[in-house]
Amino acid sequence: MLKKRKEAFETIQPLFRSAELSADQAAADAATCIAKMLTVRAEANLPLEAGTDMLDKLVAALNANVAARRLFIEAHALTPAVIKEIGLERMFGDESPCPKTGFFRGAAEVVPIGRVA
Repeated sequence: MLKKRKEAFETIQPLFRSAELSADQAAADAATCIAKMLTVRAEANLPLEAGTDMLDKLVAALNANVAARRLFIEAHALTPAVIKEIGLERMFGDESPCPKTGFFRGAAEVVPIGRVA
């Protein structure tokens, strides 16, 4: 029974991490697209009104991507509770099953404020 629970966790964890990273990438891609749209509009000497409706939709999509990112952060914080709920806390002990947030795809390490000072 414990083995199946551990296998279930190990099946979901990389999928969750992949989805988490995809949310970050989607937000970055939307922001890049918005910035490029504004730049090429000016370079092409188009009127300010050109593409405004599309720009509005892309900004809304970017906001949704950022909201999704926040939800992933909140969901990720629930990992210890889920581990305890399914009876795996003894398998991980004091170590977190979550990967460190170090330098992955250009991400900077997250450091608690107390450690910075």
